[in-house]
Amino acid sequence: MSTKVTKIFWSVQTGHAWWSGTNSPVMLEIYRDNDLLQRAYLEPGNTPRIDKDSMATYFWEFKNPDGLGVSVSGTFVPYTKYFPNGIRGHLKVKIIAQGNDAWEKVYIDSTVVSGELQFIPGTIDSSVWQERNDRFYFGQDVVLSTDQAEGHSSWTLNY
Repeated sequence: MSTKVTKIFWSVQTGHAWWSGTNSPVMLEIYRDNDLLQRAYLEPGNTPRIDKDSMATYFWEFKNPDGLGVSVSGTFVPYTKYFPNGIRGHLKVKIIAQGNDAWEKVYIDSTVVSGELQFIPGTIDSSVWQERNDRFYFGQDVVLSTDQAEGHSSWTLNY
């Protein structure tokens, strides 16, 4: 089943220990199969650092590199990344520590937003963008750090 992905959300629960938060940047790499689609920071811009014993939600929204939007019969159509075989088994997100300040991720609850342009029956040319949310849960407790003695330098979410 082909899927057109517009956004990916990550709700991250950090650990309870005093060292579970991090002041080091955390990087994301989003892949379709083995093709890198996007590289970005988990915390974009001037957002708070990832703290211990907290839940925070982050997201990535795919944007047209040309900055152009699309409209079909007056309906806005968001930019998408196409997954011809669906997202299950084909979407991977690699989380990469950028420093040796350890960060404990207890779990990540992720939502992938996709959609399709749907024709409205009984109209001449009207359509609506219909979104769908697929949720994934990653419950493995992992410590990320560039210091091998503290944890792993990266961790991959396989959807």
